[in-house]
Amino acid sequence: MYRSMQTQILPYVRTSLMLTDAICSNMAFVGAFFWVKSYGVMTEEAIWTNFYSLWALFNLVNTVAALHLRLYARSTIKRLKKLVYTTWKSVVILLALFTGCTLIEYWFRGVGYFLLVLAALLIVYVVLSRLLLAYLYTNHLCVQS
Repeated sequence: MYRSMQTQILPYVRTSLMLTDAICSNMAFVGAFFWVKSYGVMTEEAIWTNFYSLWALFNLVNTVAALHLRLYARSTIKRLKKLVYTTWKSVVILLALFTGCTLIEYWFRGVGYFLLVLAALLIVYVVLSRLLLAYLYTNHLCVQS
């Protein structure tokens, strides 16, 4: 794609990536919590005493990982390979830090199942979203990497 067209589209790609990542990662978090709750692995007390604080911690760690790796920087978004690699690094950092903080600070019945379901949902989201993004880059946006 021509450079002038690429620089015009880049802010929209960045904004849409940030919004979809934020919305879908939060949906994965809530989905994991309610999935584990629906199977009766967690007690009601554990859900309501830990839900909001865990949600805030999850979003904080997610934001720090994305900012640290410059996931939404212009230089990262310009190249598809770099974007995919940086996305996977941020997911690994997010899951490692969040799991560590959760196991240290919040120990309740069913936390292991919650973390496994959350990791599975996040990985499925990242695979599907980045495959769709790769398809759009190569077929519709014609961005050269």
